[in-house]
Amino acid sequence: MLIYIAVFTYISFWKYDNFLYNALDLGIYAQVFESFGSGNYWYSSIQQSSYLGDHFEPFILALLPFYLLIPHPKTLLVLQTIFLALPAIPIFFIARTIFQQATSYKLPATSLSLGIAFFYLLNPLVHNINLFEFHLLPFSLVFLFCATYFYIKANYSPQTTRHKLHYFWFLLFCFLALLIREDISLIIFMFGVLALIERRRWYWVAAPMLMGAWWFLLSMGIISAFNTEGSYKFLTYYSWIFQVNPLQFIAHFVGKIDNWEMIFGLLLAFLFLPLFKTRFLILALPPFLQFALVNGGSGGTVFTTHYAAYFLPALFLAGIFGVKQLADYMRIDYFKNKAYGFVFKDRGLLITIFSMAMIGLIIFFGPLGNFIPYFSIDKKRMVNNEETKIQKALVNIIPIESDAMLSSAYLPERSASQNDSALFWTFKGFKQFSSSPYIPPYSTGYALIDSEDLSGFIFSLKEYENGDDRIRNFIKMRKLFVQDYADRFILFSKKPTQESLYEILDSLPEGPDLVKDGQSADKNGQVKLTAHNELKFSQTTGSSLNQFSILSFSLFWEKMENTDKIYAINILARAENEKIALNKIYPLGYGLYPASDWEIGKIIQTNQHTLLPGSLKGEYKIYLRLIDATDGGFVLDQMRSDTVLIPDKSASGEVFLGAITLPHK
Repeated sequence: MLIYIAVFTYISFWKYDNFLYNALDLGIYAQVFESFGSGNYWYSSIQQSSYLGDHFEPFILALLPFYLLIPHPKTLLVLQTIFLALPAIPIFFIARTIFQQATSYKLPATSLSLGIAFFYLLNPLVHNINLFEFHLLPFSLVFLFCATYFYIKANYSPQTTRHKLHYFWFLLFCFLALLIREDISLIIFMFGVLALIERRRWYWVAAPMLMGAWWFLLSMGIISAFNTEGSYKFLTYYSWIFQVNPLQFIAHFVGKIDNWEMIFGLLLAFLFLPLFKTRFLILALPPFLQFALVNGGSGGTVFTTHYAAYFLPALFLAGIFGVKQLADYMRIDYFKNKAYGFVFKDRGLLITIFSMAMIGLIIFFGPLGNFIPYFSIDKKRMVNNEETKIQKALVNIIPIESDAMLSSAYLPERSASQNDSALFWTFKGFKQFSSSPYIPPYSTGYALIDSEDLSGFIFSLKEYENGDDRIRNFIKMRKLFVQDYADRFILFSKKPTQESLYEILDSLPEGPDLVKDGQSADKNGQVKLTAHNELKFSQTTGSSLNQFSILSFSLFWEKMENTDKIYAINILARAENEKIALNKIYPLGYGLYPASDWEIGKIIQTNQHTLLPGSLKGEYKIYLRLIDATDGGFVLDQMRSDTVLIPDKSASGEVFLGAITLPHK
């Protein structure tokens, strides 16, 4: 368990230090915890509302002293890792209680129980929960598993004082689990349903049902009171149910591929062992319906995010009983005359098969199998020290007392600021599931944008096709200028500068360094690369980025006809042996001014600042390729961070931009 905590604390810190917590949640939670120190209690400027209008999570107050002791987002990551490791303890005792009921297994009950606890710590679903942002939901697991232990323990104890004590502890841990989040009440309610199925005494049925129902209704009332719309906003997911007839409902529920993916994936992560004792899976029925009934599908997100936490208690309980059932079959030679019976005769072979299956799950389902390859320099979107240093340099320019509009990756680093806003919601223009407009404060003096986010929003938020207009309007209305930029990272401030990301020209400018291309960059003839200027290395007076090798050049484009395509540019550096040493993709116009918004007849000048890794040495030829990125997507990568996935769909041949020698002088 200590090894788990050490490993995932290290990976979490590495991810944080490389600005890979970029899915909003850590930034929101860190700001909510900070709000108690500033007197803004529960308020989040990122959401522009009280967090109590999102979820009812009073357990935040229990964690608050730890955060105030070391007020930093990393404190939350450490707490999350510790609480995710702790369930291994009650899981061990649950398994031992179950296995001790039979004494003739080939493996001792303690050894089997340790194996189950070890399986929990190695389970890729747990790893995904640990690394996908920060959430309070995973904190419920230790309480739910403790409640499960006393539920099971009471089943094997006579009607004595000890039985009553088990009942008391069961109710106490149920109550602690309720403090985590409002929808945990649905799982607590299902303990009562399970007790009813198992024909337990009436108080085992009534207490969890009443407790769960009461807490759910109380939570809905509190959340609705603090929500700006006066309701539980996540009910929007299910509004479609009231707009279809019963046959359409059944067809949608049964025919949605996401639902079957969710079932198959969750069972696969437990080697299908829960199928041996399916009655315990009833605990997972409410969360299953939560995702299965979402319009549009969300089952595929369960395995890779914190939502898997809803299912772990049911899956582990059913899985442990599944192992017991399997062991019982082995004890009575149930498989003796089966074609596959040899598997169950040889304990060493069985352990080998189990170990290989576990390794496969870790590699294909979880982040650990991809952690080392993530450092590979061959990746188009690589994480390197220079990218991180550029982002840190730009973040550090913004005074903590100033208001800023930020890409999600930078929100945790500035959690102490109580007036920052999010690029994501600014792009959408509305608060989450609300008709209320999302408007960053007029006092906003800075904006720090990762342009990859903008292209990702275009892919994933297609109903908000005017989002880039809102960002451009925000920059114009707040009178912001490009202060500094490199690669994907752009810092705006109110300080006037000569820097610009793009310019709209009536004609092609004259200059000795201009190289006219006169060729169609798009095979369909919709976009034309008219010219580019000679390559040079960026050295801006007073820039905090002058320590990096940044290649500067301008591209001159012309739109020949209207298009709704999403374009990206691919910058390639080839060594003398023609091997590709650099392969980077950027949204055309930095995502702020896409080709769909260009005016026909105008020349669009885009100014590129491409980061060159310090590891590159020698002579290189630089090429440009236009990519049709229309079918791209916004996905979770191996480390459970948001990243843009752009298909390698070339819209043009390679255009030679020039040659450079590194390191430059």
